[in-house]
Amino acid sequence: MPKIANKNPRFRTKNELCSDIAFVLNSSLHYGTKYGVLSEATWVWTEFEGKYDGCEHWSEAAWEIRDQQNMLVHEHIIPKSIVIQRLLRLPTATTGSVNQLLASYCKGAVITRDEDARLNSHGLRSKMPTGWDEKDVWARYKYAGIVLHIHAG
Repeated sequence: MPKIANKNPRFRTKNELCSDIAFVLNSSLHYGTKYGVLSEATWVWTEFEGKYDGCEHWSEAAWEIRDQQNMLVHEHIIPKSIVIQRLLRLPTATTGSVNQLLASYCKGAVITRDEDARLNSHGLRSKMPTGWDEKDVWARYKYAGIVLHIHAG
């Protein structure tokens, strides 16, 4: 999926997205509603520059086959469920605190389907490795032996 064009009515800037998330977090909406909004918002955040083209982080293997999108997976470096729980636990949800959390922990990466299966085989589909220090955002990939690099899409 390419990034949402800024003329599309669904487009919003990252700052607007953070403001909306803070509003939702500070509202009296039910937990399930908040979770649904946050789930969608975290996908939007990681695909903001593009799902594949424009995504900054790529595994070496994925970069080698970047023209074969059917063999690639766009995924969250820190599983969405962990990012969402951190958002829900923010002591004060402000545009700034939401932005800081998302900029630090809500990153996308492009990996191969085989690498995705490797993460899953290590039990890291939706969690971080046991003993994670809660700072090293690359811990899942290091544990599974997947090397990521920054590429300009």
